[in-house]
Amino acid sequence: MKKENALLMVVLAMLIAFAAGRFSNHLQSQQAAQVAPHAVEPAAAVAGGDWAPSTVPHKGNPAALVTVIVSSDFQCPFCSKVEPTVNQLLKDYGNDIRIAWTNQPLPFHDRAKPAALAAMAAHKQGKFWEMHDKLFANNRELTDVNFEKWAQEVGCDLNKFKADLKDEKLAKQIDTEAAAANAVGASGTPSFFINGKLLQGAQPIEQFKTEVDAALAAAKKLQAAGKSGEALTEAAAAERDPQNGAKVVAYFLKGQAPAPAAAAAAAPGRPAPGDQPKADDGPAQIPPDAADLWKVPIDLKRDAIKGDNSKAIVTIVEFSDFQCPFCSRAAATVTQLEKDYGDKIRVVFKHTPLPFHPNAKPASLATIAAQKQGKFWEFYDKCFANQGTLTEENFQTWAKELGLNIDKFNADRKDPAAAKQIEDDQALGASVSVRGTPGFMINGHKIAGAMPIGVFKAVIDDEIKKAGNNKGQGYYDEVIAKGKVFSELGDKVVDIQVDGLPFKGPKDAKVTIVEFSDFQCPFCSRITDPIKLAQEARADKVKIVFAHYPLPFHQFAKPASIAAQEAWDEDPAKFWKVYEALFANQKDLSEDKIAAVAKEAGVDMAKLKAATDSKKWDKFLESTIEMGSKVGVEGTPTVFINGHKYEPANGYSAEGLGATIDKILKK
Repeated sequence: MKKENALLMVVLAMLIAFAAGRFSNHLQSQQAAQVAPHAVEPAAAVAGGDWAPSTVPHKGNPAALVTVIVSSDFQCPFCSKVEPTVNQLLKDYGNDIRIAWTNQPLPFHDRAKPAALAAMAAHKQGKFWEMHDKLFANNRELTDVNFEKWAQEVGCDLNKFKADLKDEKLAKQIDTEAAAANAVGASGTPSFFINGKLLQGAQPIEQFKTEVDAALAAAKKLQAAGKSGEALTEAAAAERDPQNGAKVVAYFLKGQAPAPAAAAAAAPGRPAPGDQPKADDGPAQIPPDAADLWKVPIDLKRDAIKGDNSKAIVTIVEFSDFQCPFCSRAAATVTQLEKDYGDKIRVVFKHTPLPFHPNAKPASLATIAAQKQGKFWEFYDKCFANQGTLTEENFQTWAKELGLNIDKFNADRKDPAAAKQIEDDQALGASVSVRGTPGFMINGHKIAGAMPIGVFKAVIDDEIKKAGNNKGQGYYDEVIAKGKVFSELGDKVVDIQVDGLPFKGPKDAKVTIVEFSDFQCPFCSRITDPIKLAQEARADKVKIVFAHYPLPFHQFAKPASIAAQEAWDEDPAKFWKVYEALFANQKDLSEDKIAAVAKEAGVDMAKLKAATDSKKWDKFLESTIEMGSKVGVEGTPTVFINGHKYEPANGYSAEGLGATIDKILKK
């Protein structure tokens, strides 16, 4: 092997080492040519481990100083939302950055692992990124039939692809990557390791750039000090994450799979024995989300509270779901915090059953009924310890084991007050920006997700330091009184140039709604009716503006936008016909379908062909995308109302949007 290839293998192995772990999109159509996937020689098996890492799919400069490892799930909507942000980083940082992919299919996404296998099977034929784009563009249609169809479309040998789908080594690779990600703190998707430091969630691109800039500056210093190749990468990992850097290298650079206890924590159900959080686990850093202070009131008479209300300095409010595997993991962290801090902390539980967890709400109702007889925390433990079997039969069994009066238990579960308590807790979570589970508020400061215990301790220690001699409920009330409540309209006002964009309603309307949208984005199709209904009810006062934002991994989004804009150029009425038809036929979009929709709406097909061939609308679309990126569009759909970004806490609805509009109209 040549010297330069040997060096590349070291770099790739380090890429794997880092793998243990909202949408910025000024993405132009030629980006794929500018940042093409690299065809690389497979990495050699690493001695000393019980599995041999395969080549990590990557793009960007193989010798870049900054490596961003993506730990992701093809069925996760937040993962698809952050992909344009990742591509934007490639464009903005050029040769200084590379992107590597690792798989973390979540247990409650039934098609995530099959999709990961399809991607890795395509990768064995040098077609990973092409398959990656197909999977995210169609992540509601991840079927075996489609996998084979897309494999052929991207140029794979179908027989080899089908054989590789059954390769046990690929399946084991995916499982090991997921376990390793969990073992070093990446407990959800999407997660990113930026030169070894964990960043979780579909964060704004500004947050990514802050971390990339810091990683790049540190790497340049190491390079100036004489480090290069493997030594530089190891040093960067250790410097960026002193707690987990060594673990990451051990798991992947040396080919050592995570210890069984660490790997087991990734599975749904109760945390694995022996994998309870330790005092030094996880980076002791305050996350960016914790900077804000939220108003999180508690109800001493109704809430389940563990700890002394008169002695506690710090209040941890836990928004949780009994069927959520990450909540189970976080519950073990909370238990360890109780042991470590004693009466300095108290824990308050808020019920947040997610709609796609069918047994979560029944479990919450059962724990509320148990609370009526003084056994909430005992029932809480039963639910998390047996998370995979939250059945009616078990609720009855556990109630008997805890010595509850069964008649009262069953009556209290059916009491409308119990359901109302859950609704109130969910509303409170929405009002303080809790968007998923688990979510924690520590004296009003947010920690999102099952973060390492060190993150919790960093915030708790800071709060104890700030409190001085203050403690008790009175102190907590005083602290949160200064907190904020979530506003659906952002404080920042941006200037959006709407000239030339399709619109409906009076030009000088008091309220202007600008929807940055993509005709192939499934989330965009869900907001069309709420916006339409809210506008039509106030047609003389509200204007809707459609801002094209075709995403690069949606094959037919740009052609659809071209057809729609050409329709607008001919006649506004034609645009809205095309608009509705494109969204109605979103799952079947193709060049032929777009043409049929345009023809049905009365678009001059000769003019549309000429516009497409001459690239008449290319610069216009690029300018719209660039404008969106500048005003803070981080994905589709993104909606602005009178220049304020609109982010409804409970999703888009005609009623919710209408209420927001009415508030503006009353001013």
